[in-house]
Amino acid sequence: MDSRIKGLLSNISKGDIDALGELYDITAERIFNYAHVILRNKEFAEDVTHDVFLQIHQQAFRVAKVSNPMGYIMIMVRNRAYNQTRVERRKSLSLYEVPETYVNEQLDDRIMLETALSKLPAVQREAIYLHLICGYTHKETAAIVNAPVVTIKWRYGNAIKKLKELMKQDDS
Repeated sequence: MDSRIKGLLSNISKGDIDALGELYDITAERIFNYAHVILRNKEFAEDVTHDVFLQIHQQAFRVAKVSNPMGYIMIMVRNRAYNQTRVERRKSLSLYEVPETYVNEQLDDRIMLETALSKLPAVQREAIYLHLICGYTHKETAAIVNAPVVTIKWRYGNAIKKLKELMKQDDS
């Protein structure tokens, strides 16, 4: 996937707007979800996603040269999102928007999981998202968030432990 993204970035740097659209199609959901995990606000996450794609359009040649372009893009998302939190200092109601297609059982499980996740510190939610949802290794996550691998493993382990405790409490 990284070679495909590099090719698209190279084409974007040459002015190919269709390549930017294709890059958007394959990465926007991941970018939005990561911003949403950090910001906990749909509108702010949409703003960050928009800003990141503008930045990608302006800096496509530079981004195409890095060894892990998607990791670099995720760093851009993280930086923009944390800048947004510094400016806004607001909290939202939920971590994710719940699709209407979920049946009641799945909806109840998702609400219980959202509630448990919202009780975790932001750095632990971030570790969960990058590792479980995006599939990054702890080493890749550490590079994205600029923290030691040991710290990421600790955050992830503690987050999982807290989630288990919170889910048990909710079942009771």
